[in-house]
Amino acid sequence: MSRRVSLGGVVALALVIAGGPSCGSEDGGVAEGGKSGFGGGSSGSGGSAASSGSGGGLNVGGGSSGGSAGDGGVITGNEDTCDGIDNDNNGIIDDVDKGKDGICDCLRIATLGNPGTVGQPNVFDAWLAARSTYGTTALKDQTLTPTLLKEFQVIVSQNVSVNHAYSATEVSALEAWIKAGGGFMTLIGYADPSEIQNVNTLLAPFGMSYGPEQILQKQGANTIPVTNWVQHPVTNGVSMIGVDNGYPVNGAGLVLATEQSWNVLRAQEASAGKLLMWGDEWLTFDSEWSGHPEYQVELFWLNAIKWLTPANNCQVPIPPSIK
Repeated sequence: MSRRVSLGGVVALALVIAGGPSCGSEDGGVAEGGKSGFGGGSSGSGGSAASSGSGGGLNVGGGSSGGSAGDGGVITGNEDTCDGIDNDNNGIIDDVDKGKDGICDCLRIATLGNPGTVGQPNVFDAWLAARSTYGTTALKDQTLTPTLLKEFQVIVSQNVSVNHAYSATEVSALEAWIKAGGGFMTLIGYADPSEIQNVNTLLAPFGMSYGPEQILQKQGANTIPVTNWVQHPVTNGVSMIGVDNGYPVNGAGLVLATEQSWNVLRAQEASAGKLLMWGDEWLTFDSEWSGHPEYQVELFWLNAIKWLTPANNCQVPIPPSIK
């Protein structure tokens, strides 16, 4: 059996992988008084040229800020800081990617539940941390509240099988966060059936669920490659990713990938937000990144995160060199 190395804290991509674009979202222009619209942290009143302004209100996706030191909280013409302002007037707030690596430097992404326990942890966290100013935030089994969720643009759900059964209040908070523009991605296959029950509870308001039967058990040491993909922003350039002992993705939304007649990837747009269900967890392990160069795991994650992120906030190009 190949060694699995967990990609750690954030992706369980429920890219919470609860989260969110190829579809449009609400206008994200800067409102009167310096407050940005939906999508990023809203900026507060401008400060002096030597200090940051006071913090403004916060909507889905990103901390509030009053403008970076030196810009006084006003439009600078250069999109080079995470200030909640569309500085280059291109219709996108905080589209900063100084490393040109396909991950917005201002992205705020969290993982729900726990990462896998086999092999070296935090590989996914390290991958994001090297590309985003904020890296990832591990929510683990924290209670889901509007105050907690509004800090993030994307949430990836990992292993949610332990320590926490989500209440109706938490489910409502997540539903509202998604519909306001959050991107929620779920993974499956880390643990026992309680994992399915918990993640299905979170997905229920959107008519989506994982089936109870395990599917696509690998033969020998390698995962089974998924090769049947529907053209979509999430699948752009992806031709093969491995699965082992996953679960089928059922219910509402668009099926984006199948293997041996099983649906393994499903996407849904819900008001201003988005959901993405992947029927396995192996793409959070290093064995799939480094052990299978024929798989497009990194490209898949870049596509998924970009699609889940609000369309007018923190959108940056994916480098053509990543294939």
